[in-house]
Amino acid sequence: MDAPQPDPAVFSHIRVVMGMVISLSLARLLSGVALFVQHPGKTKVYWIHLGWVLFIFVFLVHFWWWEYHLHSLAVIDVGVYLFVILYCCVFFFLCVLLFPTSLDEYSGYEHYFMRGARGSSPFWRSPSPSTSSTRP
Repeated sequence: MDAPQPDPAVFSHIRVVMGMVISLSLARLLSGVALFVQHPGKTKVYWIHLGWVLFIFVFLVHFWWWEYHLHSLAVIDVGVYLFVILYCCVFFFLCVLLFPTSLDEYSGYEHYFMRGARGSSPFWRSPSPSTSSTRP
């Protein structure tokens, strides 16, 4: 029995939806970096924040390149489709966390990043001395 051939229409549809979400993520990152260039004194640049921005940018471009290889899957069912689309949505959510709509309640990206690391946002948590609690 021959292996089922992938349907090009399904792959094309997934590529379009993934491309839209990933391009929104890239646009959010690039718009955020452009704010540093447009208004250099408005917000203080934090090097760890820029490291995260660079990492997510490279990860997005790599993922976008990787998704081209989905055409080799013989069967793309609803589970795979939902997983890939939700995976793209997580990228967009990370980009929104990196560049929030407003920083009015923070003094800059360092304050925003450190405030999240202390526990106000579970996505920024990292094992560091400032986040661990010690009891005598």
